[in-house]
This record gives sequence, C-alpha cells and structure tokens, in this order.
Amino acid sequence: MNFKKLTSFIENHKKEFKDFSMKLNSKEIKDKDIFISLVDDPIKNRLHIEDAVKKGASAIITGIETKEDLTVPVICFLDLKNKLSDLANFFYEDPSKKLNLFGITGTNGKSTTAFFLHQLLNKNNFNSSLLSNINNKRKGVFFSKLTTPDILSLNKFFSWSNTLNCDCAIIEVSSHAIDQKRIKGLSFDYGCFTNISRDHLDYHGTMKEYSRIKESFFLENSFKSALINIDTTLGKKIYKSKSNFLSFSSNFRNADFYLDKKNFLHFKNQSYDLHFFSKQDFLITNLGMAVSLAILLKPKINLNDISKLSTPKGRFEKIQVFNNKYCIIDYAHTPSAIETVLKDIKKNFTGSKISIFGCGGNRDKGKRSKMGKIVEKFSDEVLITTDNPRFEDPIDIYKDIISGISNQKKTSFIPDRKIAIKEGLKILSRQKKDSVLLIAGKGHENYQEVKGKRFPLNDKNILKDLISVN
Repeated sequence: MNFKKLTSFIENHKKEFKDFSMKLNSKEIKDKDIFISLVDDPIKNRLHIEDAVKKGASAIITGIETKEDLTVPVICFLDLKNKLSDLANFFYEDPSKKLNLFGITGTNGKSTTAFFLHQLLNKNNFNSSLLSNINNKRKGVFFSKLTTPDILSLNKFFSWSNTLNCDCAIIEVSSHAIDQKRIKGLSFDYGCFTNISRDHLDYHGTMKEYSRIKESFFLENSFKSALINIDTTLGKKIYKSKSNFLSFSSNFRNADFYLDKKNFLHFKNQSYDLHFFSKQDFLITNLGMAVSLAILLKPKINLNDISKLSTPKGRFEKIQVFNNKYCIIDYAHTPSAIETVLKDIKKNFTGSKISIFGCGGNRDKGKRSKMGKIVEKFSDEVLITTDNPRFEDPIDIYKDIISGISNQKKTSFIPDRKIAIKEGLKILSRQKKDSVLLIAGKGHENYQEVKGKRFPLNDKNILKDLISVN
C-alpha cells in the first residue's frame, strides 16, 4: 500500500467513525481508535495488535507484514516510521501550521521559560496554549507525561489548541525527542535555546553528541526567528548559524537582548525592569528569555502584570516551615542546575544550608560524583537519599555520589526519601534563623520509580504530612 491509499483509508474511516484517535500505545486504545504499531519484532507486534483489538480498536496500521486473522481491518504500510509525521499531519489537518508555534530547548530552564511565556502572552492580547509535564491545572495547559511526547500526541495537542481558538502554542523540545524525530513535520515559528550543561549522557554518550542533537533542532527547522542564549559556546555557534536569529545574554552587552547585573532587560531603545519579580537570578534569566520571546510577536508588554506571574510547581518553591527557617523544593537534577540553586541560596540566605538529594538510577553515572562535590561545597550538612532508583541498587548510586565528597563526616545516607526529609527538618529546627533545607531532584513529580513500578511520592506532600504548611 502507498501513502495515498493509506490516507484514503483514513479519510473513509473518518466518515464511518466520527469520534476516534490514532494511538501508538495499545494500552491507551479506546473504543473505535486506530492502533499504529511501530515495533519490528513480529511476536511483540502480534501481542500489541491483539491487545488493541481487545480494547476496541477499529483498525490496525502496522509497519511489518502480518498474517493475523482479525475482526478489524489490518493495513500494512512498510514505510510507516518514516511517514508517521505526515500521517499525523494528515489526520489532524496540519494543526501546527495554524498556530504561532514556540519550541524551547536547552538543559535547564525550559519548563519555567515556557510557563512564563504562556502567562505573558495570555496577559497581552494573545490566546496561548502550553504543553507541560507539570500538571498545573491551568486554563490552556495540556498535560503530558513526557516533556515532548510522540508526534500523534503533539498533533492532538495542536488540534486541541485550534478548537480553543489559540493563536500561539508552546512546547518544550527534549534532546530525546529531537533525536527520535518526534517533532518531525511540525511547523515551528519561533525557537529558543536556554543553555547547555551535562545531562542525558546515558543516552547520548558524550557532550559532543548531546550538543550536536541540540544544535540540529535549529539547523533542521525553519523559524521566523529564534532566541539564542549566547552565554555558552554552543549558544554562540547556534546564533551564528542563521541570520534571523536573535541573541540573549547576561554577559555580553552587544546581545540583541541584554540582561544586566541589576536585572534590567535591554532591547533596542527599551528597558524592562525585572528585578522586583524575584531574588533568584536564574528565575529572572528565565523570565528575561520569556519576555524576549514574547517581544518577537511584537505585543505591548504590560510590566505591571509581570510581578503577578507565578512560577511552576517544584521550581524553587520556598516554604516557611519554622520561624524564619525555610524549605526549598526544586527539580534540580543536573550538576549545573543544583549548583545554580545552591549558589542562589548562599547569596540570599544567611543561615545554615542543609541539602537532601539523590541521583536517578540507570542514568548518567558520571554526573553523580560531580553533584556530590557541588552539594558538599555549598552545604553545611548533606543527606543523600533516593531519587528514582529504577532498577539500580540505591547503595550503588550512593557510592557513586559519595566518591565526589571529601568530608564524609557531614554526610548521611538515608535511602527512604520520606525519612530523609523528616531528618532534614529535625536538623533545620536546630539551626539559626534564615537557615534553609533544600530538597532537590524531584520537584513537581508525584511518584518514585522503583523496579519498573511508580509509587506515589511528592516532596511537598511529604512536608505537609510532617508539618503544618499553609
């Protein structure tokens, strides 16, 4: 079967079944949906197809030959993987072309920049939608388990945005999604590069390859414009690759958008005072990039509204737990991110610093000792606990982390994350005023992944159980 015949089949199917979706996961199939099987293994292919039919699939599209005798049509399209984005665009009628689509990528700051931009646009005469893996339960926010889901889910989000009469949509673009071609065929209007530092090397292997993947997002898509943070070598390289890209910097005055040391954002002959929004420099940087991206659409930015913007869950959430003593919950799970947060705590708080953190299992092992070294440097006491251990023994993860810590006397290992937080609070209660307990690594997440299963766990909820938190 060729692609034209495949689309004709889909068109006829739409006429017969008015309300259905196309899904890549047989577990998500609902009545009348079309199941698309991308697996190459014939046995797995058969099992997934049988599961989808049991759940009510009205048709099957597969990329390999199958002789299954089923009660629903089975279409074999050999070039399915390469044409999946075209199929998604056809099914949902090219929804991304009807939007001003923003794609934000980088190691850190994607979620916060996207969250700020979403609010800014909605406060300035635009109707914006946001795809987020942080369940904010806000108007115009579409929740996704993955930072950047598959191409069918993305097109479903854009189609949903179209029905809401949105003129803008914002997505975060992960390096995995770029490499796996999940964003192939989307019509991006504006791109953004926030920064780069060590992450996902369990997948990419080297920083060189990780950087290449990030760069390819800007080389392989056509943008009306893109905002590039040039405070890294990769950022400078990306910025120079296309003439319609604009630069952002906290270091270089000649950047198109320059955020100075007093947190004034300068663009052409205008200045935007951002210093009153937060004491956290990295949040101001994320806000500065969001304001800069909004300016690309040429709205009039109302600075009175900027002070009313909220930050995403699990991003430097400050909670007063005792009299003038605080707990900060942050998603920081890379060496660069946790160093940024700890430096900010050192700058803005005069008391003791206690840190609780761990590292994910079956992920980049090389960053563990680096994170241990950084946390030791900026903390008076360190409690190492579990993050998402997955299929690794927490003790092995701990050993990797502790190898980067020179003074192990101020370090404790408490595998149970709830008990670690309880112990952290006890230590905090004995400290002087303006002391801080940092709980890092999981932020907004409401689960802990252990041996293939996800168990309910949320750092903020643990705090609420242990003390009275308003």
